[in-house]
Amino acid sequence: MTRARLRPLWLAAALVLAAPAFGQADAQAERVEEPVFGHSVMLYRAGPPGADAVVLIHGLGQNGARDWSKLIPALAGRYEVVALDLPGFGQSDKENELYSPANFARVIEAVVARRLARPFVLIGHSMGGAVSIAYAARYPERVSRLIVTDAAGVLQRAVYAEALGRAAAAQALGGVPPDAPWLDSFVRTVLTRAEPLPAAGRVVLALPELRLKLLRGDPTAIAAYALVEHDFSRDLRGIRAPTLAIWGAEDRVAPLRTGRLAAALIPGARLAVIDGAGHSPMLEKPEQFNALVLDELEGRLKIDPYALERGAPGGRVGSCAGLREQQFSGDYQEIRAEGCAEVRITNARIGRLIVRNSTVLLVNSHVYDGVDASDARLELTAGLVAGNPPFKLESASLDAAGTRFESRGPVVDNRGKTAVTLSLSVSEAVRAASPPRYLHEVVKVGPGRKW
Repeated sequence: MTRARLRPLWLAAALVLAAPAFGQADAQAERVEEPVFGHSVMLYRAGPPGADAVVLIHGLGQNGARDWSKLIPALAGRYEVVALDLPGFGQSDKENELYSPANFARVIEAVVARRLARPFVLIGHSMGGAVSIAYAARYPERVSRLIVTDAAGVLQRAVYAEALGRAAAAQALGGVPPDAPWLDSFVRTVLTRAEPLPAAGRVVLALPELRLKLLRGDPTAIAAYALVEHDFSRDLRGIRAPTLAIWGAEDRVAPLRTGRLAAALIPGARLAVIDGAGHSPMLEKPEQFNALVLDELEGRLKIDPYALERGAPGGRVGSCAGLREQQFSGDYQEIRAEGCAEVRITNARIGRLIVRNSTVLLVNSHVYDGVDASDARLELTAGLVAGNPPFKLESASLDAAGTRFESRGPVVDNRGKTAVTLSLSVSEAVRAASPPRYLHEVVKVGPGRKW
């Protein structure tokens, strides 16, 4: 049967699938050509034509736009709702193509934006959240407001793989979340397929023969690998639309850490956390999720910007000795941790941080006079560290995501006799009067060396 003869069958099937997803009988489904890959995608529309527009971008998994089945009815009474099955997913064509965030952004521009011809609200989940970030950074004039929920793949690939490893362990104990049946495939793709691939990941993705050989030409595998290969450092900082990040507190696929760094790096962004929700809060907690979205669209949501503002550190001194899970917040002249496990520092402005034989997690915090750490593990999410250098390390490891480093010279001085490992995700190093240097890599600094 020819492609032309199949078209009515495609549309009939799409309408059957669209009706329950869009929550109304007059939902429209249309198979349209897209010029990026030269194939066709399914486009769905509901709500009053010409009303304020909301565009929905789904995540990994063959549900496609049906992932929005509980949000669309809440929107369609007032807003013109547009969704599509991204290439390779749902009812769209599935081929061996480079399904990257940048290419998906081009598809959205070609298929959706030109049909709306006016700015729209963009909402993306999981991979679709990351794609929405890429789109909003590339086409700022198109996006009037951005809502990102549980965006996956933003952390540096090795860091993300470690997080997924923990998720896989938790999954073995607790089972696959009912609203994320693709989790098994996703974890296997990134851990067993993506990580062992050659370092020249862009070459693997660019060549159809290698995509077929190493990723089986499978759209889910290709999209997952392209996602973790993408550096969002510029994208996050380049968004100009008012932005709300909505995150499930118990997300094991895109940890809340990702939501925090996204809200900190996108200028003026805010963060709303849904307790008890995992990776798909729009399916797991639809009433709470829908209320947040509607309040945001209608100007009722009152949440302050997430990123901590600069300010002078306080005069008090904080200390931890031989304790576990001690917490600090607020302003300090100095914090010292000795023999402590899982120290958590949140929303703090600190003059100097001294860490000995401890593990310390800093979230959305500033250190203005440097970190001195030995026999330590440091995990930083958002915030900044300044100093000359910002870090003096000895037998210590550093995992910094969405963090700004400010100095007149090197970022790290390794004063020990062994190499130290720096795991850097969407971070940046800034020197006076120089443009920022984006850091999205794993670096080993040799003994006695500076970096």
